[in-house]
Amino acid sequence: MKSDRLLEDIKSRLDIIEVISDYVELKKSGQNYKANCPFHSEKSPSFMVSPSKQIFHCFGCGAGGDIFGFVMKYENLTFQETIKMFAKKAGIKLSEYRFEADASEKKEKLYAIQKDALNVFVENLKKSKTAGSYLAGRGITGEMIEAFSLGYADKEWKSIYEHLRAKGFDEPLIVQSGLVFSGEKGLYDMFRNRLIFPIFNVQGDAVAFGGRAIDDSMPKYLNSSETPLFKKGETLYALNAAKDEIRKKDYVMVAEGYLDVIMCHQHGFKNVIAPLGTALTAGHLHKLGRFTKKVLLVFDGDAAGISAAKRSIALLYEHGFKSKVLLLPEGDDPDSFLRKNGSKAFQGRLSKSRTMVDFILGLKGDKTDNVRAAVGIVSSTKDLILREELFKELSEKSGIRESVLRGESRGYGKDLRHSGIAPAAKAALLPYNEEILLLSAIVAFPDRAPYILDNLDVEGIHNPVIKKIFQEIKPSADKVSMTAMLGVLGEEERALVTRLSLNPGFDVEHVDKNIMDCLRKIASYELEEKIKEAKKQGDLRRLSGLLAEKQKIIKSV
Repeated sequence: MKSDRLLEDIKSRLDIIEVISDYVELKKSGQNYKANCPFHSEKSPSFMVSPSKQIFHCFGCGAGGDIFGFVMKYENLTFQETIKMFAKKAGIKLSEYRFEADASEKKEKLYAIQKDALNVFVENLKKSKTAGSYLAGRGITGEMIEAFSLGYADKEWKSIYEHLRAKGFDEPLIVQSGLVFSGEKGLYDMFRNRLIFPIFNVQGDAVAFGGRAIDDSMPKYLNSSETPLFKKGETLYALNAAKDEIRKKDYVMVAEGYLDVIMCHQHGFKNVIAPLGTALTAGHLHKLGRFTKKVLLVFDGDAAGISAAKRSIALLYEHGFKSKVLLLPEGDDPDSFLRKNGSKAFQGRLSKSRTMVDFILGLKGDKTDNVRAAVGIVSSTKDLILREELFKELSEKSGIRESVLRGESRGYGKDLRHSGIAPAAKAALLPYNEEILLLSAIVAFPDRAPYILDNLDVEGIHNPVIKKIFQEIKPSADKVSMTAMLGVLGEEERALVTRLSLNPGFDVEHVDKNIMDCLRKIASYELEEKIKEAKKQGDLRRLSGLLAEKQKIIKSV
């Protein structure tokens, strides 16, 4: 349900400076305006707004977009809600525009299915003495039941399925919602006789559900299957409820389960979230990075908890986060610890959280191995100032000279830095700055998009974010505009586009020459890879042809 013409008409009537000024205090800075970012805590303003381009970008947390993206993010509104609000403000009648039935409309129906199912689960809980008794036995208050919209799935095999069909939803869409599955005798509800934990996105929309068995059924916990609305590796439980407190405290506590999170919130620790039955992922950190770069891991002190903490710490520092660790007594998680000992004892434990260095050096085993593990984590740290602090701390606490630690770190080969490219992506550790420059050229000069994309092997692009952008815009390259790009791209891609829009990074006066140079260099890189492969395979005929092709490229430069 989206029309580029409608978006352009709204933007032509509403100025981004006036819109954003209703939310933050903007100050003139050259041709642009700046402010402290409303999406993360900062002391110096890195949030920029361009009146000429009608976009915003934060150089601190990476948030970026146009007026629609800003208000959706700030007000936690859906796209359709934002359109309606702006249309009213701009004096535009939506009835005059035809909306295309596309993926956006399909998603809206999936949201409606999740909301309907949520209402059923919530009502079921009110009627179920068994589920109510279970929650009472776990010490969960009525306030928390309401705050987290807890529910109950009854024992019937087709309760939710039949309810959704009666509401008029199509069977294929119900299947895609993740609420039912196909068995030998047809379609059945995914959740039966389970306590239900609704899973919300950051905006507060129900996107999936978690179910805990309240009898001996296995598995004990069960999550919705992945859908267009829900990706386990990108969704964090209770982030919608915790985000304001995370911003306020400038750190987040990561626990392991639903009840851990709820019990923490019940005891006043409202900056707590949890992954959904998986270890932390880069997708999770991308979401968290909008709110804070400081993470406190709160795990059980058993072997599994220690192992999970080690994996999480390595990932956190690799992605620019700073972390501490709190290991509770073995056999305790936040839920059980708080129920037994209360908030004061938990706060006391929090004050004794260990830094990454203390945690790694304190692990059982050989000291040398622990020091090497710590050096590996420090070496992956992107923040140079933080890296210096960590080397100093590691030297002081291990008793090993900094020079020795730095010498060891060179063996990890992680000093190469490429903005916007994950260190784990080996192929992206090559000098493919030309990909960034070509994207920058399209952002600044959309009319060049058809030529660039016609002469570029998009599937051969190494930077995954840029590749995704090119894949999205290639089918309609002749209609590329800032509005169109921001409308179809994901959050990470939008952030890169808005950053390049405000900071192109190339000579705009010689844009066509820059484009040609970039295309030649990328073609040359690709040939070099093919030449290496032909040499390795001993394919002299293919090698001869590739070398001749290389000479043509060299002569054309």
